[in-house]
Amino acid sequence: MRGIVAVLALGVAAVGCSTVDPAPKLKAATAAIDAAKAAGASNFASSSDLLAQAEKYLGAAQGLIKKGDSAAAIQQLSLASAAADDAKMKATEQTNVAKVKDLDARIADLKTKLGK
Repeated sequence: MRGIVAVLALGVAAVGCSTVDPAPKLKAATAAIDAAKAAGASNFASSSDLLAQAEKYLGAAQGLIKKGDSAAAIQQLSLASAAADDAKMKATEQTNVAKVKDLDARIADLKTKLGK
């Protein structure tokens, strides 16, 4: 999965390097992190690690922006977005798995009550 994040980030970084203004990438990365949090990424080990990575990349990018290194900031923002998107995907998957398990337990309980 990290390989997917790296490939996506490199592809996005290559496209993003033609842009001098990191503001759109900053907005996108922040939105991706917020979406991962809203999906419950901090509730699962696999997605919380990715969320932490995304926040780390975002912090690094903000530091680079302050230093005036837009190209490097855009690369970090691309990595932040990719990690956050992956965190959101993993959190959504884990939430769905938990819902399925809960439904299975309810069905089993109903079968027991109905004597089936």
